Formats: sequence, C-alpha cells, structure tokens
Amino acid sequence: MKINLEQIFKELKAWRDERKITPKSQRQGYIINIMQELGELAAALRDYEKFSKNDCPYCEIDKQIAEHEIINALCDIAIFTINAGADIRDEYKPLSIDTTNTFSDFNCLLLYTSTFDFKKILLNCAVLCENYGFNFEIAMLETIKEISSNTGTYDEAGKKWYKADYEKARIKD
Repeated sequence: MKINLEQIFKELKAWRDERKITPKSQRQGYIINIMQELGELAAALRDYEKFSKNDCPYCEIDKQIAEHEIINALCDIAIFTINAGADIRDEYKPLSIDTTNTFSDFNCLLLYTSTFDFKKILLNCAVLCENYGFNFEIAMLETIKEISSNTGTYDEAGKKWYKADYEKARIKD
C-alpha cells in the first residue's frame, strides 16, 4: 500500500506552529517520549494477545480496545519522530511511503527508534498498523485531530477533547 504523508506533515506543522513547538524542543525529550510510547505499546500488545486467546463475551470488545491502543502508540511514535525531525532536509523526508513487500516487527521498530532513522521508523509504524488491519494515513490523521483538539479546557458539553476514532482507519476486507 502506498501512503501519502503530505497531509500528515502539513497537519503536524500547523499543530507545531500553533503551540510554538520546535524540532529542537521535540528532540530533547525524544527518547523519553519514545520509551513511554514503547511501554504503552508493550502493554497493549500483551492485552491484545490475552484477549485474542480467550473465548468470552467481553473479550472481543477488549481486543478492539487493545487494537486501538496499539495503533495509538504507533501513531504517537510516528508523530514524535516527525516533530523531532521536522527540520530534516526534504531529501530525507519521504512524501510517501510504500509498505508493499516490507517486513516489520517490533524489534525493527525498537532498533530504528534508538538510531532515529526517520524513514524506517515511519515505514515500520505504517507496516505494523497495516499488520493489525488499519490504514496508517487515516489513523495518523485521527491521532492528529485528537492531539490538536486537546486545549486543556472543557467545552460547553463537558468534553475535554476529540477522541480518535480508529475504526475509521480499519481496513475493510
């Protein structure tokens, strides 16, 4: 699958500009942020495995929640990576990535995040999203919508922010 990253880059640039976030400020906390997301990813994977094996009425809902947590963690890793590398020269930033015939596992993701290999981190996050049945581009846009809506204040209905709807990103058979 070919994934267009232009809209994702554009939306994140607007978000960074609005909050006066710089790539330098994002790089300072990059490893800490990635470690936290990898921890959340590991917990979600554990839950996914647990609820995939059990045959009980509530397990399907719990499995779906775990899937969404996996996708959220992968998107957050991609967002931290894009934001930290926003000033990387354009020749190193792909405008699209092709996940066709690309192998990825969580060990690869761990390796590439530790070396800040911009292209490979994004590619691995995209492939892992697809492996779980989700469109990376749509999932990323949902995540960006969620983080963009988080102003820290409540609206008139008492909601604090938009919650990403990862079912919109589920790949239909």
